[in-house]
Amino acid sequence: MDATNGAAQEKADFFDASMHMIHVTGFPRQQGVLVHPLEAKGARLDVWRTDPNDERHISGPSGEGAAFSTPTFSLANSGNRTLRAPKRSWKISLEPGEGGKRLAGQARINLKSMYNDPSQMREALAWRLFRRAAVPSPRHTYAKLAFDATYFGLFAVIEQADKRFLKDHFSANHQGNLYKAYCGDVGCATLEHRTGPDGDDSGRQYFVPGSDDHTYRLKTNEDDPEASTYDDLARFIAVINGVGLRGGTERFDTDAFRESVDAIMNAHTFLRWASVNLLLGSWDNYFKTPSNYYLYNSGRPGAADNFMHAPYFNFIPWDYDNCLGIDYKDTRWQYTDILDWSGGTRRNRHDHGVSRIPLVQNLLRNREYRQYYLDYLEHLIDAEFNPQMISALISAGSDEGLWARVRQAAYLESGTPYGQPFTGRQFTNDEVYSSGCKQNELRHGNERVDGIVHYVRMRRDSARQQLQQLRRTTPRATDSAAFAATMENAAAGVKWRGPPGPGKADRDCHAST
Repeated sequence: MDATNGAAQEKADFFDASMHMIHVTGFPRQQGVLVHPLEAKGARLDVWRTDPNDERHISGPSGEGAAFSTPTFSLANSGNRTLRAPKRSWKISLEPGEGGKRLAGQARINLKSMYNDPSQMREALAWRLFRRAAVPSPRHTYAKLAFDATYFGLFAVIEQADKRFLKDHFSANHQGNLYKAYCGDVGCATLEHRTGPDGDDSGRQYFVPGSDDHTYRLKTNEDDPEASTYDDLARFIAVINGVGLRGGTERFDTDAFRESVDAIMNAHTFLRWASVNLLLGSWDNYFKTPSNYYLYNSGRPGAADNFMHAPYFNFIPWDYDNCLGIDYKDTRWQYTDILDWSGGTRRNRHDHGVSRIPLVQNLLRNREYRQYYLDYLEHLIDAEFNPQMISALISAGSDEGLWARVRQAAYLESGTPYGQPFTGRQFTNDEVYSSGCKQNELRHGNERVDGIVHYVRMRRDSARQQLQQLRRTTPRATDSAAFAATMENAAAGVKWRGPPGPGKADRDCHAST
């Protein structure tokens, strides 16, 4: 096995583990938020695998000791909603300097507090669906976090989209431009076309020089004078907005538009992302916000060094804690229109407008793209996104599945069923039990949380009804069996142990203390 394949396998093994213990010692206790990374002299980071059923707050390593240890690391808090939350998310940066080490080839460990999600399972389900759909996306596992003798709780571990990620997913085409989408210097990352006062259509329209808050933030090749011009991004945005094509909105339903898009982006993978995202009801991304996603210009296969002159973009999703029935304004995402995404955001916006998301809107105006999107959506609700499959993955009444992975570590955050968790998690143990195990709806302040399985049933039924109407004008073009074979090959290595054995799903969940 060469070094590249060895690093990829080591990383895969890390994310295949059911749970890790991450133990930080000697780091000064912070009262405030760590907005900027802090490295503490004399501190140490240790990581080892642990049993999800271990009833100790800090479960010790096996006789072989920690699987990973380093004194060279920095810590910072992360996220928007969780940055100043009582239970914060963390990012651990592993410095490559003298004595520095990488954890399974990773330069960063993202620990998400799952602050919005009482079930503690939503991101795990979302990332599995994306990998099953062969969408380049982060991997996920779980970790218990402790500082010295203090338990900080259960966290989701999310793979960072970085150079190692690009090498794993794009092979020889891993040295291109990676952009992270935010709401920043030119507004939110809508991908709307922009020109200067003199008609300038270059990349200069998509960032403010000197700003440290770019809407489209270049994460690679920042010091390369040619690659950091944003000209590749400008060209991509012009194409998806039909710039240069004659006519009004009808120009999007043409072979010329489709061929121009196919030449500059992996459109079919994006449409599979769109199908999964729509069903998940994940709104805090290129749906309502729009932000929280990556664009990667890999260059075309065989032309990796020419990515600026022959750009080829890939959509990479990010941040899925607000999905599967979580909302703050009583928007019922399970009933939104499967084609009119923007219409579904009307009541969810402060300005009473709708989302401006031309990448979705314009592609779905094209008959062939729309057909592919609807065909894959139908495949999903038949084979992947339905109550039976999701229930089997959760397996709330068994010793297998996601619920068994999160239950004990989550319960350890509080000493009583109804008391406030000492970790700062906003949900009591009883609410975690009610949402994750019993699949009940919760109301928590302005937040409404549907039971995951109930949300899936409602979203599946609504999507199927809409599909029946749309099939009168847009008949199926791709057989579901072909989708299944393609996705199975592309997503090789995604592990699932299957549904619980007979009778196991009928057992009650374990108690909430």
